[in-house]
Amino acid sequence: MRTPTPPQIDARLDDAVWQLATPIGPLTQVEPGIGIPPSQPTEVRLLYDDAWLYIAVRCFDDDPSGIISTQRERDAVLDPDDRVEIYLDTFLDRRNAYFFQINPGGSKGDALITANGGNFNKPWNGIWEGEATIDEQGWCAELALPFKTLNFRAGLETWGFNIQRFIRRHREVARWSGARRDVRAFQISEAGDIAGFAGIRQGLGLDVVPFFVSRLELDNRKDDAHLLGQPGLDAFYKLGSNLTLSMTINTDFAETEVDERQINLTRFPLFFPERRDFFLQDAGLFEFGGGDRDALPFFSRRIGLVDGDEVPILTGLKLTGRIDDYQLGVLDVQTDEAGTLASENLFVGRVTKNVGELSSIGTIVTHGNPVDDGRNTVIGFDATYRTTSFRGDKRINSTAWFLLADSEDARSGEAAFGASLSYPNDTWSSSAGFKEIQENFAPALGFVPRAGVRLYEGALTYLPRIGGRVRQLEFAVETDVVTDLDNEIETVSTELQPFGVFWESGEGARIEVEQTREELSEDFAITDDVTIPAGDYDFTRARIEFESAEKRPLSVILNYTVGEFFDGDRQDLAAGVNWRPGTLYNASLSYSLNNVSLPDGDFETQLARGRLNFAFSPRTTWSNFVQWDSESDGIGVNSRLRWIPEPGREVFLVFNQTLQRDEGSLETLFQELAFKVGYTLRF
Repeated sequence: MRTPTPPQIDARLDDAVWQLATPIGPLTQVEPGIGIPPSQPTEVRLLYDDAWLYIAVRCFDDDPSGIISTQRERDAVLDPDDRVEIYLDTFLDRRNAYFFQINPGGSKGDALITANGGNFNKPWNGIWEGEATIDEQGWCAELALPFKTLNFRAGLETWGFNIQRFIRRHREVARWSGARRDVRAFQISEAGDIAGFAGIRQGLGLDVVPFFVSRLELDNRKDDAHLLGQPGLDAFYKLGSNLTLSMTINTDFAETEVDERQINLTRFPLFFPERRDFFLQDAGLFEFGGGDRDALPFFSRRIGLVDGDEVPILTGLKLTGRIDDYQLGVLDVQTDEAGTLASENLFVGRVTKNVGELSSIGTIVTHGNPVDDGRNTVIGFDATYRTTSFRGDKRINSTAWFLLADSEDARSGEAAFGASLSYPNDTWSSSAGFKEIQENFAPALGFVPRAGVRLYEGALTYLPRIGGRVRQLEFAVETDVVTDLDNEIETVSTELQPFGVFWESGEGARIEVEQTREELSEDFAITDDVTIPAGDYDFTRARIEFESAEKRPLSVILNYTVGEFFDGDRQDLAAGVNWRPGTLYNASLSYSLNNVSLPDGDFETQLARGRLNFAFSPRTTWSNFVQWDSESDGIGVNSRLRWIPEPGREVFLVFNQTLQRDEGSLETLFQELAFKVGYTLRF
């Protein structure tokens, strides 16, 4: 309904215009019951004017004291909390959507959903307003979404819409449209319709974000100290209502949280996810072949980061969006000189075309080499088939892909290809896949942990629902086979889960047994001092896991694994504790231990992480992250104060420190204090 008077966004819902808006209809329970009314009713009202979409959600609750709300930080993980999630398909293509969520404490989050739920880009940040509060009737939320934040099809008066409510103390989920367990709300094909949009506008469609960064760095390893100050600019221009052109100059990522440390006991490189906002925006449009990590043609961390060191980015251009049935992503970045590295231009282009209701075909091209001046180009093609109506109401997903690289120093064996089929449903779930990655397939802008192999994968899971105090049981088997290109076995791993149980209270437990065969063609140096000789190995390990319900103020996760390891033994312990006493602060601790005994020697690795976060309000938060690992015997500290005076304006104060143990005492190796302020101007 169009409103001549905008409501005040204060979560009180006492504006007269809200009483003129008719609720869109009741939600239907998905968990723990199915197809029945929720235990607590929900009313949803929608209004709009030329520039804004307004959403009011009244979450009735006959026991307001039981509402769980522990987070207030922007983009917090809201899994432990009561919350509502809203989905907007502004192109009515049944594949892509904007996602917004809010909890009773006013913690806001958003994301971009692509490929009918196949990609969920949580780090996307839109500019919008939202408030929530708990009262005697339960809790309510009020959202205002500017059309300047959304891309949409011009002239389209009907959008896809869905809303989902979580009542955590009951582990209850209620949904407006598509209330069935074999699909998630992320499956945008299950959304309903809201109609009547007319005369909406985006204005000029230009966002300009000037920012300034100041850094004080003290590097005791180089006996160096310096103060840096640099302005920068991000700009976003909507070419019509479908495409967005993004530009960044003097890009800086001072506000980005540091990586979580990992300890590697495998023969292959570890994967660290992207955390930088510029590359995360619209990242789903660049995903290829289902995002398979065994052969990623494009991995954005290759840009601006080499061996963990930052390479300055001078400029970056990105064009993303949709034209009719086509989705487009183009990225071009110019890096600066850094040490022995020359300035490089790096390019990625991705186009997909919608086929039928949910399927697609696409192509990708990457060009450029971030680590040297050697030629490297990759071209690929993929096709995806999806349906939510197999055998009536079941889901089927299948993907096939092919990639070919052209590198300076290789003339053959530069291809990779694969196919997969999955049946991801509620009671029965299964998958199968095959990949071949040839020995010289090396995309300079991609990620390939293991080349010169064929990989065969299969999995089957059975999740019967019991009723009473037990919600579901879980039984599963998964097998992975890796051979070389002559079909000689390298690795065979079979994981059997003979029993798993999930209680209505939220607790869960699993027992797993893993049988592994490794045929090492060469010695494997698992640490600097311990080597596993080439040879054939068969070993069995058993694991038990337990997790308590997230709805509790104090929750724990325990994981213990014991058994053989190559020609020795290994014990692993992982434990985590989360403490969420309320909205002001929360804390978590995690610890992992690997105790390995091998003929060549015994060793132990440890990793510990701790977080303490304060949320003084939804707009002012202070997060602290400390981690230590036994390999480096170093401590990393990351402390970040974030202030959002209003949506689109942000101030960060970030402190980073690295400490190293030296003869029983801690020595500071590196310190950094960074200040960043950004201000969005919308036209």
